[in-house]
Amino acid sequence: MQSPNDDRQYRLLTLDNEMQVLLISDPQTPKAAASLDINIGSGDNPEGRGGLAHFLEHMLFLGTEKYPNPAEYEQFITEHGGNRNAYTSMEHTNYFFDVDAAYLPEALDRFAQFFISPRFDEALVDKEKNAVQSEYQMGLKSDSRRGLDVLQQAMNPEHPFSQFTVGSLETLADRPDSSIRDELLAFYDSQYSANIMRLVVLGEESLDELEAMVVPMFSPVPNKSFQHQSIDAPLFASGELPALLQIQPQATRRLLQVLFPLGDYRDDYQAKPMSYLGNLVGHEGEGSLLSQLKAEGLAESLAAGSGLGWRGGSLFSVSVTLTEQGVANYDRVVQLLFAYLEVVREAGPKEWLYDEQARVADLAFRFKERAEPINYVASLASSMHYFAPEDVLRGNYMMTDYQAQMLREVVAQLTPDNALVVLDDQSVSTDKVSPYYGVPYSLAPASAAQLAGWEASPGDVALALPEPNEFIVDNVALVDVDQEMVGNPQRVLNEPRKRIWFAQDDEFRIPKGALYVNFRSPLAGQSAEQAARASLYTAVIRDQVNEYTYPALLAGLNFSFYKHAQGISLRISGYTDKQFVLLKDILEDIAEGDFEAQRVENIRKDMIRGLENAVAKRPSSQVFDDLRESLLRGEWGEQALIDALRNTDQATLGNYAEAFWQSATAEALVYGNYELPATKELAKMLDMVVPEGAPPQLPLLQVTRLTEGEQALYPVTVQHDDSVLAWYLQGAGNSWDDRAATALTAQIMKSGFFQQLRTEQQLGYIVQAFSWPQFDVPGLVMLIQSPVADGASLASAMQAFMAGVEGDLDEAQFARHQRALVNEINRPQKNLWERAEFYWQSIAKKRFEFDGREQLAAAVEALTMESWSAYYQEHFLSEARSLQVVAPGKWGKLPAGEQTRYSSAADIKASHGYYQVQ
Repeated sequence: MQSPNDDRQYRLLTLDNEMQVLLISDPQTPKAAASLDINIGSGDNPEGRGGLAHFLEHMLFLGTEKYPNPAEYEQFITEHGGNRNAYTSMEHTNYFFDVDAAYLPEALDRFAQFFISPRFDEALVDKEKNAVQSEYQMGLKSDSRRGLDVLQQAMNPEHPFSQFTVGSLETLADRPDSSIRDELLAFYDSQYSANIMRLVVLGEESLDELEAMVVPMFSPVPNKSFQHQSIDAPLFASGELPALLQIQPQATRRLLQVLFPLGDYRDDYQAKPMSYLGNLVGHEGEGSLLSQLKAEGLAESLAAGSGLGWRGGSLFSVSVTLTEQGVANYDRVVQLLFAYLEVVREAGPKEWLYDEQARVADLAFRFKERAEPINYVASLASSMHYFAPEDVLRGNYMMTDYQAQMLREVVAQLTPDNALVVLDDQSVSTDKVSPYYGVPYSLAPASAAQLAGWEASPGDVALALPEPNEFIVDNVALVDVDQEMVGNPQRVLNEPRKRIWFAQDDEFRIPKGALYVNFRSPLAGQSAEQAARASLYTAVIRDQVNEYTYPALLAGLNFSFYKHAQGISLRISGYTDKQFVLLKDILEDIAEGDFEAQRVENIRKDMIRGLENAVAKRPSSQVFDDLRESLLRGEWGEQALIDALRNTDQATLGNYAEAFWQSATAEALVYGNYELPATKELAKMLDMVVPEGAPPQLPLLQVTRLTEGEQALYPVTVQHDDSVLAWYLQGAGNSWDDRAATALTAQIMKSGFFQQLRTEQQLGYIVQAFSWPQFDVPGLVMLIQSPVADGASLASAMQAFMAGVEGDLDEAQFARHQRALVNEINRPQKNLWERAEFYWQSIAKKRFEFDGREQLAAAVEALTMESWSAYYQEHFLSEARSLQVVAPGKWGKLPAGEQTRYSSAADIKASHGYYQVQ
């Protein structure tokens, strides 16, 4: 069964080799896509070979008997406008790609060979182990990976999920009695079987044409009639629960998790007991567990639901982000959780609550919108393992089987004696260290006193089940379309302090819309203090309105309120039926301007902690943040923002908010299933926060302007052994021609850059070259994070690659790259939200003709190989405008050359001119 809003055609096949295949015909799609999901993952690693399934995923990209060149697949996909990737989870390995629609047959043939005749070239096996090692080392400071490493030590060693997942040079090393290549072959030959594969192919061809294409390509995939063994071992050994697991994180992370091993309910997807329960425990409205935790100053956020699943069981998880007080009183947090679960147990299953969820899910399926083809096929391929054929498209949305007894059984298992309580904080006491990530931790049975405290009455607290959700849509009628109001938005209100743009949607025709408001002010980003206070203010407002915006979110109404470079944006999107009810409530809260002192303090501290945790981010991300700060006026480093937040209290924040709104102007877009009178209603509501009078002068956005031939170097400190180099090359100017030439350069570079520096030279796991315009000022970036090479070596490798780009390019390849880029620029918006975002960005840039895509595409098409080559030679080689941001890692070595060295992003901005942009 497919959504009434989905006009694609589907066909489900089972090939002679028992591979199940879903074909999707979409004649209008600009991109074709395919995904193959095999029900084999890290949980299937042979004992003692942690990471083997993940390593196998890497190796399948590196050449087949039919296409032996390891660069061939990557090159073909990139030259024809596509992307490719894969992931390995505990139970699945999923391979996927997209490509310009006309090239699906050739791409699919290359893809099919992964599962028919991979080469496992011995030299590449040795090289690619280094890539796995790089990925492993990259995660050494990742608290999510560190947490999993510790959790696996708490698991029953007989359970397959207790194995190391990523892999390393140690776990993938050759052994006297067995080479890793032999074990790869054995693993592939025994477990990569067609009967446990699910394939999804989406293309512009008819279903008959897709079937004629796919069947001969994938029928040769061998069927070994693989059968999974049942997992009889419990996730936690008998007698191990209840227990307290304490973890010392790398970052200043205050996290409490309570984990409950349950049965496997994935076959009960029509009932979805875990979804029902997760919705109750994770609710954020009045009377919720989170509401009480916030009232007591113990928590900032909460999430609940089923995450980990395996053949025979699942793990229900409740995760709470704690305040400092919450860490000190984590037993109280656990007590309140069990008190809330007792409320749920005593109330019993509520069919009306189940029906609310079912109704929202049904509406979501009924008005399901198009996703990116590559994401759509990857999701479907995984889902096919769990849903009946007739439910493949709808399974995730089904709640058609209310089973009260099943719901009672599930909640009955959420008790203290079946809980693993996990506390992440730097203050915890530890006595062990995890084997792969070196994480300090301790694991001990919960004491009798702890259990008694968790089970004790929480006192007089107002815990309750959610009230009926008033935001669930009642009216899904489509408004009449006025042909004068379709097409590009029109400015229907133009006052000194308020402008409103309006357009009706006549293409997607769903009862939804986008209502965006940009509140601009000169007080948003001219100093670190302004930036910090604007961010804190928006966080406080989001927290203040959360109890009533959360039910709206559940009902399909999305709300966001956030700081940007020139002010604050408010966005409401989703079903149009109740949007103005929600908007009125939010604007009234904003206009009232009252803040609770304790909540301001808790949020302020949480923001400071988040900024301090930047040191635990991936090194490449930290360096990239430094690059961004160097280029953009209004971007500030973590320490400057921390200092500003430390000097902000409730009174300071109140004064800032008052001054902001006194200086604010509003520009709005109303696009979708609306009628024109909605803009008048919006204008009246905006009067609650936007004053009358002449608007203040708004400063323009500014981007650092590098000079011709400049070689700038900015060394940064990152606490990590890996070196990182982000090499930014700015275009020669800010014209459409500059933007086109720079974007095309990035398109031409990205495949070869990855292949040469990642696959061949094995410089690191993160190896990327990409276009990176800042407020449309063109630029490109080469980025490598390396555990094996210093900054000077990375710069030399990048420079050598740049010098060879033209020599590796012929006219035919140039034409393919040019066409791929033009196709991507001109790609039609696939849903209402992409269209709204395009309109909104065009308005922000004052491109009121809404022709930016056409301008850029025309400039790309006008380039010849000769004219592009001349631009490349002059502006990216001989007279490059260059900025290298480098973290030297354990080597302490910087790129060589006569460069101007800067000590901070502020120095770079202070010593340069800038582009002024709208």
